[in-house]
Amino acid sequence: MVTNAYSYNGNLSDFATAIQGRYNEGYELVDVEYGNDTWFGVFQDKPGGNAYNYTGKFGDFTTAIQSRWDQGYDLVDVDYGNGTWFGVFQDTPSNSAYNYNANLGDFTTAIQGRYNQGYDLVDVEYGNGTWFGVFQDKPGGNAYNYTSSLSDLTTAIQGRYNQGYDLVDVEYGNGTWFGIFQDTPGTSAYNYASNFSDFTAAIQSRWNQGYDLVNVGYGNGTWFGVFEQ
Repeated sequence: MVTNAYSYNGNLSDFATAIQGRYNEGYELVDVEYGNDTWFGVFQDKPGGNAYNYTGKFGDFTTAIQSRWDQGYDLVDVDYGNGTWFGVFQDTPSNSAYNYNANLGDFTTAIQGRYNQGYDLVDVEYGNGTWFGVFQDKPGGNAYNYTSSLSDLTTAIQGRYNQGYDLVDVEYGNGTWFGIFQDTPGTSAYNYASNFSDFTAAIQSRWNQGYDLVNVGYGNGTWFGVFEQ
């Protein structure tokens, strides 16, 4: 049984149409990434209601988040691309929060503040000079690493694997690779490729191995996929 899918489009309105098509097939949107003039969506047949919003103005975007909260949705993923902020929402039981900062040091301080409140970091996005973090009060330990090079990030990922953490999210922004880790049960893997067709071939290979695609990042000419068994 296929539990995972993706769609990609160069045009945002066409991408939104593709999302509706996946909804009609029984899939829900779990992750969005923009890179190299392409909108990329990750879908799973997970239970629960799903919604999304996108807008060009950051103030309108935070207003949309509050509106979705009022409707009983949690923010689970944020992306920025081509002048547009894009949010993915889920109605699974949890409490979500967010922080944004222009400075990476201030952003990591905000992460620690959310840790002290009992939240875990679940998603990071960089866009228009802003670091944006999504938090949830999900169970399990949480960690992150950021590096200036992809090779240093993969070294950090292996270090977190050795500590019992799984990779759940990768983002690139302002010359920095950022990885998020969770100690929830599961086995994670990753692939990256500079060629898009090589990247989609890697997704198929991971599917054949029994992995689901859960997160996609793009930065510095490289597509990066996070997978979970």
